[in-house]
Amino acid sequence: MDICDDEMVRVMLHMASDVANFGCIPIFVTTSPRVLSEGIEPHVDTETSFRANMSGPDNDEEVLPRTISLQQYYFPIHDNYDNIDDNGVTLQDVGATVFPITTSLEQQYSPYHNNDFRDNDDFHNKTEGDNVYAEPSKNTRGGTRFNNNGDDGGAGPSNVPSFQHEDEYDISVGKLFAEKNEFILQLRKVAFRDKFDFKIARSTTTRFEAHCCSESCKWRIRATRCSNEQNVPWVVKRIDNVHTCHNEVLVDGRHQVRSRVVGHIIAEKYIQDKRIYTPNDIRADMQQEYGVQLTYQQAYRAREVGLEIVRGNHAESYNLLPKYSHVLTTANEGTVTHLEQDRDGNFLYYFVALGSTIKGFMQYIRPVITVDGTHLKGLYRGSMFVATCLDGNNQLYPLAIGIMDSENNDAWEWLMMKLHGVIGDRPELVIISYRCTAIRRAVLKVFHNATHGVCFYHVKGNIKSQFRMSKALWDQFEPAFINAAKAYGHEEFKRQLEGLWMIHSGAADYLENNVGTCNWTRSQFEGRRYSILTTNIAESVNTFMREPRKFPVTHLVDHFRKTLQQWFYDRKIMAESMTTRLTTWADEIVTERITIAERMIVRPVSPHRFQVISGGLKEGLVDLQKRTCSCRVFQLDQLVCAHAIAACLTHRVDFINLCSDFYTTESLAMAYAQPVELVGDVADWEVPDEIQEMQVYPPVEAPPPGRRKELRIPSAGEDVDRRTVRCGRCHELGHNRKRCKNPIALTRS
Repeated sequence: MDICDDEMVRVMLHMASDVANFGCIPIFVTTSPRVLSEGIEPHVDTETSFRANMSGPDNDEEVLPRTISLQQYYFPIHDNYDNIDDNGVTLQDVGATVFPITTSLEQQYSPYHNNDFRDNDDFHNKTEGDNVYAEPSKNTRGGTRFNNNGDDGGAGPSNVPSFQHEDEYDISVGKLFAEKNEFILQLRKVAFRDKFDFKIARSTTTRFEAHCCSESCKWRIRATRCSNEQNVPWVVKRIDNVHTCHNEVLVDGRHQVRSRVVGHIIAEKYIQDKRIYTPNDIRADMQQEYGVQLTYQQAYRAREVGLEIVRGNHAESYNLLPKYSHVLTTANEGTVTHLEQDRDGNFLYYFVALGSTIKGFMQYIRPVITVDGTHLKGLYRGSMFVATCLDGNNQLYPLAIGIMDSENNDAWEWLMMKLHGVIGDRPELVIISYRCTAIRRAVLKVFHNATHGVCFYHVKGNIKSQFRMSKALWDQFEPAFINAAKAYGHEEFKRQLEGLWMIHSGAADYLENNVGTCNWTRSQFEGRRYSILTTNIAESVNTFMREPRKFPVTHLVDHFRKTLQQWFYDRKIMAESMTTRLTTWADEIVTERITIAERMIVRPVSPHRFQVISGGLKEGLVDLQKRTCSCRVFQLDQLVCAHAIAACLTHRVDFINLCSDFYTTESLAMAYAQPVELVGDVADWEVPDEIQEMQVYPPVEAPPPGRRKELRIPSAGEDVDRRTVRCGRCHELGHNRKRCKNPIALTRS
């Protein structure tokens, strides 16, 4: 149909309104010069060829004007339309200073993303006559840097720049916004950047108007939408882009200095998970880049907004867990995830173990797991559970993590049941933790064939807090305790324990009868702990997760996955590049023992048993067939001791074959053979309907008021470097003003 006036446009759009989702309707428009009112120079639009991406008659001959009203191609009929002239400009808008209505990228496609028009490059071919600027009066300052989608060459006066180097801040006539709040936020960003202020004159469900705060200024902007229905976008209809407020200096506390605006500006700073960008950093950057002085509270709230933009909302993150788990298990074969909720759908526990780590642990990693719990720093607090091992190169090998609303008996039992479901009853399994009754009870209840041990470092802290020893006495007790815990032989341990009794009988009795020597010592332990005597490896995982523990739960779990993704890639390459049969860490230990073994004397007892004598060391009885030695280093670490190496060198036996396969480079490479796959962007996830409909609400306990605590409470007896307190009254160390009892001399004038 031929369209020659506005009435025909309305008829066509009314007919097109029946199309589902208001799909894209191609309109080919030809314009001709128009005789304007007397005294106004006529403007002839330059016609630019437009070839649509869909079939149409004689596309090469059709043209699209560069100045076109939005009603000419999108809006359905609405009763509240303004009176519009032939060029789509309301009669009330015609004034001395009017920003022209020009076509922008948003004007060339509908708000529904399946429109093919927005991919056409012809829209970017603008000519010098595409845009017309009204000449500002002499007492005006440069216009706000809104995007005019025009070419710089001769388009208008130089004091009205078209801001184009920051596309995310652009606002142009015809630009679409899904929500009014989105448009207002974008407008506040522009005002914040360009250092001007505005007031909202009108804000309804279909119309928004704002003008400069200065009453004498003619700057204004208007946006509308055709109806209140959902999915109908807001469109910028008018921008009077010239300020006439005589360069008024705006105060630092102008309306646009808001935490939400600053948060959107700094959001990109938090894209990297390990980036630390404090409120004071925000204040310094805003002062330097924008000349705005923020208070600490404003900067802190802006930081929270920026974090939420990049990492998501804490409450909504719980609801994302089922979908994330489905995508994670689909992308990574063998991955196990579990989510527990209460009857009302509130979050209780979450467990995840990647298939790559499960496969590596079951065949190529020493069967010793350290478990630990640490507090989360997010809005809803909670705790994080980690289960960690060591690979053959003595590197961290995280096996699983979990999230629980709080550390209690039920939570630890649930997590141990899920861990047991992943690894089963592996032979010679050892689980090490700190002295926690709930963990010990859960381990003994779930893992029937495993042995539980405690971290001797935590035991040392318990002794220090329970028995108040002097510094001189503690300096004698501590090394004797450590030597007793690390001793391999039974006789050596007995000597160290007797020394503890002599130093402090009360502490020695506590270690032997209360804690139990079979729990914290290497020599008396019922299983094989290898060289893992503490929970330091689990606490090391807590350390590199220190900053991510502030994240929402889904982002926290994905940070764990991304860390393993990088580790598995790097360590596999490193393992394949090793030239020795043993890993680098194990080879260095064996090399040191070879130097010692070369000075030993070997006397055979039988074809497989040898007596090894050394001048400075205790002699050892080595059995190469059983892979044992009387020093007990060989059997407890599964790595040849100096005595065994001496016997092998004398009788030309390959001692590398006597070491456990856990220490070989081949096992190390196989432990990292299966890569950790990506989960992709949330928008690309394919999730079944039943999982999509699942609702997971945050934990029942409401977040406490105030800022979240980030520093943990030190364990009993732990040495912590605390800040030195100085009194503000007497200026002495060790107390504050409230607790000061020192007399202060009176001074008379």
